[in-house]
Amino acid sequence: MSSSSSSVYRRLHGIFTGKHKVSVKLKTEQPQTTSTKPTSKLPEKHKLQTIVDNFKKSSESPEFRNRCTNYTTAIRRLEFNSSSIEDIFEHQKQYPEISNEFFVCRLILLYGTAKMHEHARKLFDEMPNLKCQRTVFSFNALLEAYSRAEKYDIIRDLFRELPGELSIEPDVVSYNTLIKALWKAGSLDSALSVMDEMENQGIIPDKVTFNTLSNAYYESKKFSEAEDLWVLMQKKNVDADLGSYTVRLQGLIANSQVSEAIELFEEMGKKDIIPKAFSYNIMIKMYVDDRNWEEAKRWYVKMVENGRYPDNATFEMLISFACDKDNLDFALELCKKAIASKVAIYNATMQRVVNVLAEHSKLEDAQELVNLAKSYKLFHSRPRSRYKLSLPSL
Repeated sequence: MSSSSSSVYRRLHGIFTGKHKVSVKLKTEQPQTTSTKPTSKLPEKHKLQTIVDNFKKSSESPEFRNRCTNYTTAIRRLEFNSSSIEDIFEHQKQYPEISNEFFVCRLILLYGTAKMHEHARKLFDEMPNLKCQRTVFSFNALLEAYSRAEKYDIIRDLFRELPGELSIEPDVVSYNTLIKALWKAGSLDSALSVMDEMENQGIIPDKVTFNTLSNAYYESKKFSEAEDLWVLMQKKNVDADLGSYTVRLQGLIANSQVSEAIELFEEMGKKDIIPKAFSYNIMIKMYVDDRNWEEAKRWYVKMVENGRYPDNATFEMLISFACDKDNLDFALELCKKAIASKVAIYNATMQRVVNVLAEHSKLEDAQELVNLAKSYKLFHSRPRSRYKLSLPSL
């Protein structure tokens, strides 16, 4: 390797990971201060209070209160700090929407998302005093809040106690939530018996009922029972949806029933159930795990030909696999496609491709990939985190 090539290699190596002098600067997308003096972060408590104050001020607008995403974003920005979340939700009680069941159920569900199940129950109990009706809709919201908080054992007690106390008739959504809770609590047999209870109450199990139970059986590796449930679903004329097929597809693969999985995938198309990227990813992952490069690539090509857009999982699996197989041209092609499609992939994945290209003396290709990345604004350095990427001049 010439001295100039060696210099380029050193510059390329580590450009996405920041391990070398020529490195990227990962930073959150926030305005930069023009001050030359050292700055310190605001105390955490002060930062949270600022978010709370701003949210309360914004809540004065009916349009703001009408947008659910404003509340979802708020609890995320508050980093699920329970006292801060309680503060902004309590503040909502002064507005007329607090007598609207839909609005209150939104808060109940968000309490569940924040793992604040006791606050969800407290708000549910306060609804009559807030002049807000309590129907099966709010009962279901409470059950779902406990499910989000992963308090599955309590759901069983709520289901048995509250309907009688409040003269509420559980519906199919109520029973489906109970089935999921019993499964998650480790009582799969009890979950199955709930379906009989539903029918005794004149409530017809729907596709969610079957999908939930099927998922439970497959996860518990009770493959025969899951297949029996699939047959029962057909007998009861419950139309399977994409979720139904996805659950069964994963189960068949988990049970090493490859030919049956392929047959099921083809059946989806015949029944006008259009597979999504996730469906194709299931098949691709099966062949990646088996280290079958040709089949993994074939399913990727099939995915693209059928108009499905590869997502983050598709690119991550295949780029890494292509590097393992020294299929550098395909790895580079996938990186370019991800950049062109604005699909965020991890810094480490991009760095690996650059490294492998450089190690195989494909310095021009490696340099091209780095140059393309300059126009690529978002990278993932770790799951669920986004950073702006600032590349050095090479």
